[in-house]
Amino acid sequence: MTNLEALITNIELCSKADGYSRVTFPTLKKLSVNAHLHLLSPSLHGLADLELDMSFPCFPGVISIWSSVSKHVRQQLLQEKTEAVSITGLGIFHIKKWHSFENGEVLMFQRPLFSLSRTVAEIRRLQHASVPIPGEIKKVSVSYKKICSDVPYSEEVVQNCMQETLNFFYFILRNREDTDFVLKDVGTLAIRGTEVTMAFCEDFLLSLNKSTYVVEKLLTKKWVISDKEVSLLPSCFGRVFRIPQFEIRAVPRRASVTDKEILTEFESALSSMGIKGNVSD
Repeated sequence: MTNLEALITNIELCSKADGYSRVTFPTLKKLSVNAHLHLLSPSLHGLADLELDMSFPCFPGVISIWSSVSKHVRQQLLQEKTEAVSITGLGIFHIKKWHSFENGEVLMFQRPLFSLSRTVAEIRRLQHASVPIPGEIKKVSVSYKKICSDVPYSEEVVQNCMQETLNFFYFILRNREDTDFVLKDVGTLAIRGTEVTMAFCEDFLLSLNKSTYVVEKLLTKKWVISDKEVSLLPSCFGRVFRIPQFEIRAVPRRASVTDKEILTEFESALSSMGIKGNVSD
């Protein structure tokens, strides 16, 4: 059994055992290549307990398809006449533009924005503000035919691969795991608990704005989050699933609610005794 095949077969078994409509991944299995995965537990929790920073680099077909998706999203967002670009089942990107008088000159600011798909948001009531798209901006979806021009697969295989990858993503979310959905050279959709962060590649921001000053201001003002910060976003598990790389990566561990409550109660007790609480990690 191949690495990816073993991985997704466990998800299929879990979905059946957990009472959800069973999900299957026939196309992802076909795109995987021979490489054995040892001692894989038949549960998602067993999978999550595998060594952190462990990757399963045995499915270049899946990676190449999603790299092409990212390429076309990037190209469309960088067009002079900006369009809102949708990845069905994930979300929609668009660019907010405005002018500002800075250092004696008028500069154009271009801020990428992302609206999470309702399908994803409703899985576990994710906290993500929906960004309205101005009516004059045309909405387009990623074209399966254009993806096919970059990869040696049929339109049907491309469409099925994308949908099955999203189904895998949904299953991870339903199981309350944290995840990073990476769009190469565009950005990373990071989900921690119910918090959602769309972080963008700095190279993409520079290509969009053509000014290091503008990019630095976008980042300094937190109008845009750099994808370099994603690895620092904590998870209560101390790990995240990276998709479509199908990796488990270590990230900083977030203090649990119980830990925070203990710290709060301890500081309150110190305060009641007239001692200033100053508890830190």
